[in-house]
Amino acid sequence: MKNTNKVFARTRLLLSLLLGAQLLLTASASAWAHGNDGRDANPNRRLKGTYGFAATGYFGANYDATSKTTTGAVAERVGVYSFDGKGNCSIHSLANKAGLAAGVIQDTADCTYEVFEDGTGQLDATLGGKTFLTFFVLVNHDEEFMFTRREGTDNPADQGGASLIFAIAKKQ
Repeated sequence: MKNTNKVFARTRLLLSLLLGAQLLLTASASAWAHGNDGRDANPNRRLKGTYGFAATGYFGANYDATSKTTTGAVAERVGVYSFDGKGNCSIHSLANKAGLAAGVIQDTADCTYEVFEDGTGQLDATLGGKTFLTFFVLVNHDEEFMFTRREGTDNPADQGGASLIFAIAKKQ
């Protein structure tokens, strides 16, 4: 009976050591694939798949420094962003702005994005003939992102002729 107990004890010890080694190798392989510190070597992979979004803002926004108010037509947009995990994207959306008889369906002519290590990022796209830069932050374990954009001139002193937009997108 003593021999049987020793065999079981050795077997349990051996199995425990093998399981521990397997866990260590799995963790090491994962860290190696994501870089030395366990982070993903390509943060763009954090944004992959389709995300539905709803955006609101002002079209033709103008800021009056005297009254400190922004004027312009209210703009709404809903649609889908598609990301490939490699830095390429597309947008299919419907825009509705005050003063339009009907919404306008638009698709991107060009779209690229970059995710930074801290979960923020930017997207460059051409939609409806206008090029714009969007800034975003990934939230909810990369299942959502919040974004803002300002269309118009690159001159920060220019306060007019732009669309000011804020939106949330959720993974589909």
